[in-house]
Amino acid sequence: MGIVASVCMEPIKRRRAEKDLDDKVAEALRERARSRQRTFRSVNSITMRLPRFKDGLRDIKDVFDQYDEDSDGTIDNEELRRCLGKLEVQMSDREADDVHRYCDVDSRNGIQFQEFVVLLCLMYLLFGPDVTRRVSEFESAKLNYVFDELIDAFLFFDKDGDGKMKRKDVTQRMNEASHQERTPSHITAQLFKEMDINRNGKVNLKEFLYSIIRWAGHETEDDASNEGSP
Repeated sequence: MGIVASVCMEPIKRRRAEKDLDDKVAEALRERARSRQRTFRSVNSITMRLPRFKDGLRDIKDVFDQYDEDSDGTIDNEELRRCLGKLEVQMSDREADDVHRYCDVDSRNGIQFQEFVVLLCLMYLLFGPDVTRRVSEFESAKLNYVFDELIDAFLFFDKDGDGKMKRKDVTQRMNEASHQERTPSHITAQLFKEMDINRNGKVNLKEFLYSIIRWAGHETEDDASNEGSP
């Protein structure tokens, strides 16, 4: 009976942990929005930065390879704990497990490269720029720049400032420039569908980051057949 109860409680615990992390990220985003000027004023300004994002992400691949100790293309739970230790992020084993599940966006039981970028960006948002310095002191300024712009790109779409992007937010933002033709609804719908990975009608920061990293050109072999761009 005890084993059955434990198994039944596991999905509830995961949902609670995910909501807790979502809440922390949303609060950090609200604080950031209050303390910074907006970086982007149009969807085009974000699209034009994708090559620069790609260039910055190239440096993170070397960092990923260092933490992927067995070179299997995935950072497992134990490797993640050692990674967080090197980043000096103070977490209990349970919290590290929660972060591992949270950042495993595609539910493939491990952190692949795109998810590793999501992880670092979230750690940067929650714990500050010291995280990037510990990742690579030499490249920290470049990483800060990339993470700042990725987060600010999300804030451009998150009009309500609640850490959840809605389909109407994407539609409104893509049609704000009065000198441009209105973007067809099927295009905005497809764009939102690509970002809404868990299909709950809202896109949080990790889903947005995962998508824009792919659009910037960092695809896994499994993703190569799934075309999509903003």
